Amino acid sequence: MMAKGSISMKKKMSAKPAGGVIVPSRQVHLDFHTTEHMPDVGALFDKKEWQKALKAGRINSINIFAKCHHGWSYYPTKIGRHHPALKRNLLGEQIEACHEIGVNCPIYYSVGWSVQDALAHPEWRHLQVDGQPFGVMPPTAKPSDPIPTFFWSNMCPSGDYLELIKAQTAEICGLFEVDGFWYDICCYHACRCPRCVEGMRRAGLNPQDEKDATVYSIRKWQHMMRELNAIILAKWPNASIFYNGGTGTGGGALYGKEWHELSTHHDLEDLPTTWGGYDRFPIRSRYFSERPKKYTAMSGKFHTSWGEFGGFKHPDAMRYEAAAMIAFGARCNFGDQLHPCGRMEMATYKAIGEAYRYVEKIEEFGLDAKPMANLGLWLSGPVANHDQGVASMLLESQMDFRIAEAGRDLSVFDAIVLADEARLDEGAAEALRAYVRGGGALLVLGRGGMDAEGKRFLVDVGAEYVGPAEYDIDYIVAGRELARDLPEGPFLCYTAAPRVRVTDGKALAAIREPYFSRTWEHYCGHQNTPYRLENAAHPAAVQKGRVIYLPHALGEMYHAHGARVHRQFFVNALRRVYRRPNCVVAMPSGGRVSFVKQPERNRYVVHLLYGPPMPRGRCQVIEDLVPLYDVPVQIVVPEKIRRARTVTDGKRLRLTIGGDGKISVVAPKVQCHEAVVLEY
Repeated sequence: MMAKGSISMKKKMSAKPAGGVIVPSRQVHLDFHTTEHMPDVGALFDKKEWQKALKAGRINSINIFAKCHHGWSYYPTKIGRHHPALKRNLLGEQIEACHEIGVNCPIYYSVGWSVQDALAHPEWRHLQVDGQPFGVMPPTAKPSDPIPTFFWSNMCPSGDYLELIKAQTAEICGLFEVDGFWYDICCYHACRCPRCVEGMRRAGLNPQDEKDATVYSIRKWQHMMRELNAIILAKWPNASIFYNGGTGTGGGALYGKEWHELSTHHDLEDLPTTWGGYDRFPIRSRYFSERPKKYTAMSGKFHTSWGEFGGFKHPDAMRYEAAAMIAFGARCNFGDQLHPCGRMEMATYKAIGEAYRYVEKIEEFGLDAKPMANLGLWLSGPVANHDQGVASMLLESQMDFRIAEAGRDLSVFDAIVLADEARLDEGAAEALRAYVRGGGALLVLGRGGMDAEGKRFLVDVGAEYVGPAEYDIDYIVAGRELARDLPEGPFLCYTAAPRVRVTDGKALAAIREPYFSRTWEHYCGHQNTPYRLENAAHPAAVQKGRVIYLPHALGEMYHAHGARVHRQFFVNALRRVYRRPNCVVAMPSGGRVSFVKQPERNRYVVHLLYGPPMPRGRCQVIEDLVPLYDVPVQIVVPEKIRRARTVTDGKRLRLTIGGDGKISVVAPKVQCHEAVVLEY
């Protein structure tokens, strides 16, 4: 027999989520992380006020708290730690109030952060490779010093702590009518607590090796998920279950499919104002749109991020965010934080209601629609900045894209972009080679298309790798084929390109190297060394047939520096091989496009968004929803389009069908969002 909480290293049947799970479209995630230092917790909760707020917000689902990061529970638990200042069965009354008006209410439970459990049981803490816990007060700090934001003790879900989580989950399932569970702070890696170290050794893994520790960590978290799923689904077979942490806020976990199997759906935690900007969600939505489960976009009503009492985002910004969620196929969720007294802030729900009023009008034109772009983006994986920079260049050029990856039918793409660090194994390389042989086109950036070491091309780009860059920066001189809207002189690249030698390809752009790298020994002027007057031996662009290689890491460079010349150079190269786009829209760089199909309704939909964010302090703010007029839209589809109309006012649009099969319409006005519906 295994000891309680131990992890079997043998493959076992998954406690997979059941069918029939409901994932509503207009959600709120209601934080309630409440310290024991707050008095009269929940004392002013009022069922009628609660229901009034949810109705004002046009909300059909709200995540409510059983246990928070402080480790306190908000119902009369016999397993967990009852909040000492709690005045009522808050969770139970919230569930009753929601169900009376037909609102779904998944139950939140904090796994990875739990202050009270960490204080009472230090042996339950997650330990780092040096054996020290994460999230404890530094030895140099005084108790009266300010504590950093988002600073909590990480816990290890194994042994007795796992048994506590399981027992409390079973208790909640027995006490309440459960719509679902939302487990937070899951899926981080590599604990070295004594239980994990011993478990690794029993499994033949080396605790000091990060890869081995990660393998064990994945098994540990999956074991927890299976155990919890079995408990929940035995009592509530149609419950939704989500483990937050496996859908990525940076890059690594996002692509780790090992985290995705045991959730019923995907919630994409995303706070664009301060967590990476408004272009992060589209790339994540495009990734999850290729997966079989429904997905939800999570933003917040806050000006900054989670847990900001008194922070308000303008309703116009929330309307833009909600429209973007629907446009990219996601359900909507805005985060709020309940005051410790339990009273709802009506101003928040009026603002959410304005956004969700618009969602009610457009959600049928976006939810579960099939993305139709015929441009593919092959991701770098954990190296998120490379992917994000490429995605931003595409989004700003109104080039909608889908995710291309090994195992997918690549023939649906007219062209595929390999991001800067999209390294390949032999299987992926052969799939891409077959795609090119079949008439497909590639735009390869940086060390994309190379082997794992980044020293040998696995796809034929008409060049061979010579070696890394010899200088810190370099310059591009575009040839006539790539020179559109670019300076005639050399333009700066903040990271130099690796050196390649042209074999049977054609050079389309040259590199000018600096006289030397900028060092204490050699420097010139304020920033970078000027370029040499002659071209380097290695090129800045090579073309062979329908394959173009650009050796610079343009994605990462654009993400870091945002230089328009780099985006223009990228777009010029892409347009040279991406010759048959199936959706073309002309808007300023702040415009965003999502081209989808709803075959069950016999229609295509082109979503148009325009609400450029502006930097304000440490935030990005959407404030001025300036209208665009007479936006041209052109699509190429196999079906015969019978009529076109706008969603916001149902206005019939004139169809123009060219001899080449291109179908053109003009959207009269785009302010924040418009959708053009084309029925066949």
